[in-house]
Amino acid sequence: MARRKTGKGAGRRDAAASPRGLLEAGRSDGTHGMVPRMRAALEAALHPQPISAPPWKHLPLVLTLAFAVRAGVALSGDFVLHPDEIMQYLEPAHRLVFGAGVTYWEYFYGARSWLVPGMVAAILWLFDVLGFGQPSWYVSGVKLVFCAISLAIPVAMYFFARRHFSEAAARVALLAGAFWYELAGFAHKPMTEFVATAPLLLLLALCLRPFGDRTQVLWPAALLAVLASAIRLQYAPLAMVLFGIVLVRTEKKARLALIAAGLALAVGAFDGITWDASLFHSYVTNVHLNLILGEMRTGESPPWQFLVWLALASAGLSVVCMAGALLRYPARYGFLLTLIALVLVMHSLQAHKEYRFIFVVVPLWLLIGADLVTRAFAHANRGCWLKKSATGLFAVVSLAGILNALPHQDRVYRAWSGETGAVGFVRNQDPIFAAYRYLAAAPDVDAVWQVDRPHYNLPGYYYLHRTIPFYDTLTQRFIPCRGRDLAGSVSHLVSEDPDVVVPGYSVEREFGTVRILRRDERERNVRQWQGHVPVLVGDLTVRIMRRIAPQALLPPVNAGIRFVDVRCPPEEQ
Repeated sequence: MARRKTGKGAGRRDAAASPRGLLEAGRSDGTHGMVPRMRAALEAALHPQPISAPPWKHLPLVLTLAFAVRAGVALSGDFVLHPDEIMQYLEPAHRLVFGAGVTYWEYFYGARSWLVPGMVAAILWLFDVLGFGQPSWYVSGVKLVFCAISLAIPVAMYFFARRHFSEAAARVALLAGAFWYELAGFAHKPMTEFVATAPLLLLLALCLRPFGDRTQVLWPAALLAVLASAIRLQYAPLAMVLFGIVLVRTEKKARLALIAAGLALAVGAFDGITWDASLFHSYVTNVHLNLILGEMRTGESPPWQFLVWLALASAGLSVVCMAGALLRYPARYGFLLTLIALVLVMHSLQAHKEYRFIFVVVPLWLLIGADLVTRAFAHANRGCWLKKSATGLFAVVSLAGILNALPHQDRVYRAWSGETGAVGFVRNQDPIFAAYRYLAAAPDVDAVWQVDRPHYNLPGYYYLHRTIPFYDTLTQRFIPCRGRDLAGSVSHLVSEDPDVVVPGYSVEREFGTVRILRRDERERNVRQWQGHVPVLVGDLTVRIMRRIAPQALLPPVNAGIRFVDVRCPPEEQ
């Protein structure tokens, strides 16, 4: 056993590094101990471990396998966790690059930032420039880019755990972050909860870096905090807590604060420019609108709903890990438990709840579980069977999760709003996507009418990828002469109702429960729109926006649909 050095130099270093030494130093330099006390408290909570060995040599291999798993899920088919994926990110990006896309209320009133859809648009533009501007290419390409971004989560889990716990715990955390089914299954989704979790976890790992007067970590820390907050405003409190830790631990506080303020101002300016409005326009609009919507949704779900969802999504593993950490080792896991509590409490205060909102909690409880398992492994007499049991349990639950086979798992993704999509991961996926992939490449598709779904539950122009009229259950009333001459307006019908029979149309293809009907008169032209950007804004949204700003614009009549050539009486349009 190595003996501790007891020389005078070592004693002075130990005293200066201890919480008491920090406090004494604070009193001597005139700060009255406030900053040193905060730093001492942080050091006790973070308990950073010394690191001398290089990172695990198998780190690149694990990340390669993690990407392969994510890519496998992403490319196995299409599913939607929530219609927002299409409405707020993919469809606006397609409209920006290719000119066709439905405009929903968020983008009519400027209530969403262009950061994430702008990122998607950049990928689409690049694919188009390279000659791959078709859904058969860019849909998969966008997914793979977000899969690559998601690898930041297991990377951050590894580097945080090796400083917060140990190298052994870090390796277990890396494997958990690489292969847990939720982190792999939602990796390709461009939704803000998933995208913002990556910079948040990187910032978490950065919190434990030794700072002192080093400046090379200032820009990354400020950028990660501002980026996470800008992508997902609801995660800003967590980002600010982590940023505050970096601020307290560094000696360059003023410089770090100025960098963060400058980056935040840049985000506000970007938002104002993209909406041709004031700084932070979309954030202010969104907050105002959701505050009013929150009043209308009071009592929608109980405060403990997130805990129920966490338990169901993990077969109880998340609750066991958090409860075990709280009851047995509160000091060791206090920091992570506090972060989890912050996210849960903050989101539980709002009436409308969806499981995706607290996605950042998933890697946090996995970090706790990784260390709990590692500590249990340390018991030599039980290590062998315990390792096999823990590994087997993790694998079984994760595999069952990706196959949607966990008990009551389907309840997790059903928000009270009724707008939740069909989550199938790698099986039992919504066949509507396959139908629209077919329509994107099929010949003589001149106009499409989805008979039994609204646009917000459809793949949209992002998958259809044609500058043609595209009707749904909300815009079907604008089909001219629909009662007398449907074939003159629509070439293809899509329906999940097997009883739908339309004279002059025959079934062309079937995808599960979805049928595509094609008109029998194949050579006839259809009535074209002047533009292909229908605007869908509900009456409730209009009333709320007029309440927020009486001068708010009214949506265009007929959803903005204008025809190039109208060949039926005005009363029938």
